[in-house]
Amino acid sequence: GFTCAAVNVTEAERFQDLAKVMKKKNVKLGEDQLSCLVKVVTLHGIPKDLDSYPKDLLLFLSPSDYAATGSCRQYFANIGKANLDVLQRESSQRKELLLEALACLKIPGTQVNEEDAEILGRLVCDLGGEYIRNSGGTLLKQLSQCESFLPDQEEAIRSVVSSGNTTFGPPEAWSAFTLNELSGLIPIFDHSILQKIPKDALLIWLKNFAHDSPLSREQLATVVEEVLPTRHKRAEGCPPDKQITEAVLGDELMPIYYTPEELRACLKNVSLENHLSQILTYPFSVQQLAVLKRHLDEIYPDGYPESLLPNLGPLISFFTPEDVSKWKITSAGTLAALLKTQPPDDQASVMIRRYISLGNPLNATALSAIGTNYVCLLTANELNKIDSNSLKLVSLDPSACSQPTKDILYAKAKRAFSDQHNLPAYYKLIEPYLGGAPAVDLRALSKDNVNMNINTLAKLRKESLMSLTPSEVQGLLGINLRELTKWQNTSPIREWVQRQKQSELDKLHIGLTGGTQEGYINLVTPKFQTPSSAPLGPVAMTLHLLPALLTSYLMVSVLS
Repeated sequence: GFTCAAVNVTEAERFQDLAKVMKKKNVKLGEDQLSCLVKVVTLHGIPKDLDSYPKDLLLFLSPSDYAATGSCRQYFANIGKANLDVLQRESSQRKELLLEALACLKIPGTQVNEEDAEILGRLVCDLGGEYIRNSGGTLLKQLSQCESFLPDQEEAIRSVVSSGNTTFGPPEAWSAFTLNELSGLIPIFDHSILQKIPKDALLIWLKNFAHDSPLSREQLATVVEEVLPTRHKRAEGCPPDKQITEAVLGDELMPIYYTPEELRACLKNVSLENHLSQILTYPFSVQQLAVLKRHLDEIYPDGYPESLLPNLGPLISFFTPEDVSKWKITSAGTLAALLKTQPPDDQASVMIRRYISLGNPLNATALSAIGTNYVCLLTANELNKIDSNSLKLVSLDPSACSQPTKDILYAKAKRAFSDQHNLPAYYKLIEPYLGGAPAVDLRALSKDNVNMNINTLAKLRKESLMSLTPSEVQGLLGINLRELTKWQNTSPIREWVQRQKQSELDKLHIGLTGGTQEGYINLVTPKFQTPSSAPLGPVAMTLHLLPALLTSYLMVSVLS
């Protein structure tokens, strides 16, 4: 719950103590929280005991900031253990960290040895494909801990693994223990790699290690496909040794026992209703899932009962919008279960429309189900039906929605939280909705020491932002004011800067440039069609009021 709105610069030492307690309690903080915390912690200079603070805080500092605490190698050893995903993958901050790490470790080319890879830790996840290829298998163990990869990294990993020139040997020689060490890389292994791994190794891994692996159901399903026979014989009835019993339905390895044809044959006369939610967590292949859906269609030819809808899980992707439009979604709980599967927008939209068309309210439970992912799909008519008090119980962020949607939700959120307007918690509650705030409300907030982050400022309603003065923006940003200089060439901050008098920007003392100089007037031509074939559109022109021009004007006035 820590927020910059809680920060009082006169109590910086107390926040240093708070940060140290956060490390002891292993508190997980987001990018905005850490960015804010580091500003307060370093307000009166860089502490000499940075190791006493959360490791993630170091992501917002540099090796030179750490110099009083330890060496650059020690700094990057800590960075390697930090949660690097706090920073966006392609952010300049993250790229700069990697470049500084390579310079600190004196890695001249694109080959990283084992010792340096150990220090780099999670920074290995940002090394390009060339580093991965030239370092052989040295990086594979660290790479298996990464959350995601870029296409050139994936290609390089497959190339290194396929070569067999690693400490793990060629895929043909892998055991279940090898797979366990590299489990994080399995999702990017293609068929050419997976087919080389001994099926016994894959089976043993599935039986003994898959349960504890970080792989999703879908990712495990790709492994299941590899252990099933490649040529599927048409099943002549269900084989005696493959009858689906209660024990089989309770076995999470059920998918590896049946080809799609065998599964179809053996499901006849089997009721799945009491087991559906459980078995759909199993790593069935796409073909096997299609068999399960067909089986349900045969059992319920007139439509699925509502009790079944919350349990459809991975089968959702097989249903068309036409299918969904026939479902009886009469409770917010059912809607929540369906949207939890993260269907595509077109399918989610049909689910929400169906729920509303049956006369169900957009109450707190329904809004929580719709959430930030799908709130932008709601129409103005649907948004206006929302009871403002429902927003007290949900967490929405409509910043990616259309301006009309943001405007409607801001007005409702303002009413919902009006009873807390004078409390410190108010800003935290209203912040996600500020993209719809009028300038008058932003001016009021500028007097409340809210320490708005720069991302929120950039997402404000454009006309509201443009009408704010430099001192009002300073009041909003507080300790985050210096971030303006990093964003001054980015829209809409750039346009805001251009509208201000440079003399007023100078009073902020942060080096902002690009404002209007004294003695200049910014004229914006109206939008009209010129006699030429092409419209000029809005054209900004700055005219300098030369002394000669003023003299001419005075002379004409006198003579007239």
